[in-house]
Amino acid sequence: MRLERRNGNEWHRTGDAGDAGDTPGTPVAPGDRLRVAVLCSDDPHHRYLVARVARDLDLVGVVVEPGAEQQRRLWARRARTDAVARAYQVRRQRWTGRSAYRRRYFAALTPPVGPAPERVLRVDWINSPEAVDFLAGLAPDVTVVCGTTYLRRPVIEAGGLMINIHGGYLPQYKGNHCVFFAFLRKDYHRIGASLHLVTSRLDGGELVEVVRPEVLPQDNDEHLYDRSVHLAIDRLTEILTVFEAGGTVLRTVPQEDTGETFRHRSRKPHLDLWAWLRIRLGLERVPHIPREQPPFDCLVPRDAMRRDS
Repeated sequence: MRLERRNGNEWHRTGDAGDAGDTPGTPVAPGDRLRVAVLCSDDPHHRYLVARVARDLDLVGVVVEPGAEQQRRLWARRARTDAVARAYQVRRQRWTGRSAYRRRYFAALTPPVGPAPERVLRVDWINSPEAVDFLAGLAPDVTVVCGTTYLRRPVIEAGGLMINIHGGYLPQYKGNHCVFFAFLRKDYHRIGASLHLVTSRLDGGELVEVVRPEVLPQDNDEHLYDRSVHLAIDRLTEILTVFEAGGTVLRTVPQEDTGETFRHRSRKPHLDLWAWLRIRLGLERVPHIPREQPPFDCLVPRDAMRRDS
């Protein structure tokens, strides 16, 4: 199976002997599945992502860039400000009990399945030649990305259709800690996670879909982050499962050139203190916002597209 980009923002399944699935309702031939790879780190939600893809799709391989290696590389590059900020964020999560909450949340969800050990490569840098060669050897149709450092062109070119799971509401919130900053600003309607194409521009690729969780009065930013990423992982596997079955085209939407980019160093201790105090002291109540459906549907039936043309 191959994927082909047409009309600027449409992804079609194609086969060597003609277009597979161009006729609506055409069954997928045995073995004619999307080859899916995952590039991720080693946090609890990354383990959930790998297990969910392994359960529902044809997971051909995983490249893991551990968080400790990401931190070590910052020190090696002498990016001291970023290294100190990241180290603080890791400790803040641990000191406040949020790391334990995230482990419990995703442990309860993670299916007891996964890739064979020989299909998992752990690297000290996601852009290393070893990672590029491994990904190219997998020849994936789709590569799902979550939690890695910035991807360079050789990796992007080896990954086929590459979709990133971003913990933030695009295009308004890019970078790191996006759910926290939306929470801090009381921008509750822009708390969510985004599925977007990976490009050389940080969190700037075309959108596949944006999901928003239900917001509850007892929530803090960790609750909302975990539910947002959980929804995004589930939604992406559902999208790819339907797309794999045939009869649809995956359509993306360009992002508006708006929003802000946040870094680890942007989340300073006094901001966390204020976000906690205003709720603790009763100065503000988090509103209840029901979960909404995604703002657009990225899967378009082929027969509908033919009628439109």
